[in-house]
Amino acid sequence: MSGAEHSGHSFAGAPRSAAQLWAGARRHAGRVRSAGAGSRFVGVLALLTGVLLLAGLVTQMVLDRRLTATESIRERSVAALIAAERLRAGLAGADATAASNVFAWVTLAPSSLSPAERRSVYDRVKADDFYAGDHSGDVSAGIAGDLTGDAAPGGAGDGAAGADPAAAANPYSAALRGAETALLDLREIDPGACDPVRDPGSTHCVMTRIATLIPEYTGLVAAAVANTRPGNPVGGAYQNLASDLMTRSILGQTDQLVAAYGDRVDRDYRQATSGAAEGALLGALGGALVALVGAQVYVFRRTNRMLNLGLVTATVLVVGAGSAGLVLLHGQGERLATAQRSDYVPTTLLAASRTLALQARTCEFLSLISLGNGENADRCFADAVSALGYTPDGQPKGPSSGGTLTAGLTALPDRFAGQRAELAGDLGSWLQVRARAVATLQEPPPTAPAGDSTGAAGPTAFGRAIKDTLASPHFERFVGGTDELLAQGTDSFAAELRGAARDVRLLTGIVVVAAVLAVLCAGLGIGSRIREYR
Repeated sequence: MSGAEHSGHSFAGAPRSAAQLWAGARRHAGRVRSAGAGSRFVGVLALLTGVLLLAGLVTQMVLDRRLTATESIRERSVAALIAAERLRAGLAGADATAASNVFAWVTLAPSSLSPAERRSVYDRVKADDFYAGDHSGDVSAGIAGDLTGDAAPGGAGDGAAGADPAAAANPYSAALRGAETALLDLREIDPGACDPVRDPGSTHCVMTRIATLIPEYTGLVAAAVANTRPGNPVGGAYQNLASDLMTRSILGQTDQLVAAYGDRVDRDYRQATSGAAEGALLGALGGALVALVGAQVYVFRRTNRMLNLGLVTATVLVVGAGSAGLVLLHGQGERLATAQRSDYVPTTLLAASRTLALQARTCEFLSLISLGNGENADRCFADAVSALGYTPDGQPKGPSSGGTLTAGLTALPDRFAGQRAELAGDLGSWLQVRARAVATLQEPPPTAPAGDSTGAAGPTAFGRAIKDTLASPHFERFVGGTDELLAQGTDSFAAELRGAARDVRLLTGIVVVAAVLAVLCAGLGIGSRIREYR
């Protein structure tokens, strides 16, 4: 056969094949029409059952995805974000504690004391919480060992059982241990290894960098403690280096973690509140409803009976499931929106404000230690306070300033009005005390009275400034009030998320039961017609 003949045969065969298919379809339709009514009712029942089961399957898949996103918010995204916030708070708290204790040394032993009296002051201070026990490397060794899988000797991994009670009460070590726990929790919530070549900005690489920098920080703090004496600037210099490392590098890396996990929360929120779920639910149940109405019309035309009880019941079940779906999905969306607006947003803003306040406290101590010559510390303090939305003299700049605290206090629900006022008052009072201390430092030094050979002219301006700063309870009350609000917001947020997940689970059960019952009712309704017309 020639190529032309072969080609012609191929093209001629295609129309014949289509014609054959069309003829076969017509013959099949004719057989269906010529078949008995009972056989046609069997076909209708099979088609209706398939549509109902498909609608139930699609709805189940949509709801499973919605439930997964809702539970992921609480169990993974928000859990990781809270751990990152705990990490940031622990690190900032450790730095503020270290700076406060270096700062406290400056006026503990004034020059008017005798050597024996000064020695007594040294001994008393050394027995204080911050200096009790060895706090220079225990936490950093524990972090390095836990993150690499090796327990470092003397670290957090093997020293807990025989830990010194005094060291356990050490606020500096307690803050660092809290940061270590948060970092290890993050490893469990977000497992994975760092790939510095392909993805150096991943959360796992950020965790690794933080774990590497913390031992360097604790080493600088240990050097500051070893060299801290009144009149000795070396301790303050080491603490300046440590705080600069903490602020610029370690907390900067921690902020990347907070931002990354915050983005994950937002992504899960969008999936958990997407309108696509309502659309898919309406589409699936709407298709089932159309099939049921069509079956009802077909049965009426064939039997001249207005209603089929089984099909009516199945239709009512589908309509009921669809109505319950819209109500429960709307309720779930409202719960999530309320949790985000009333709990998540103010909680994250207050957590960031707590960290900024601790940074400002650290810079305040370092600035006062420098006797007004620490420009970097002054700039650090002003930047942190400005980020809070306040001026250095304690005046709020307003919600439009972009400050985390002013925005967080504005976002708090009205039921927290009293606590909102207390927080704002405590922060403003602390900043005002600091402003008075700065003004005190600018006073000229007092002169000794004529004929006084001891040179005792009363407390120095620096001594009065430090006494006022350390005796002020406002900062501690602000931190305590913030912690209380954070705990309440976290608990309320978790409760709302559990309620939202419960709504989706309830709807899943309703859809499953409604689909099964609708299939059974349709089978009973059409089954009676099948038996009647056989």
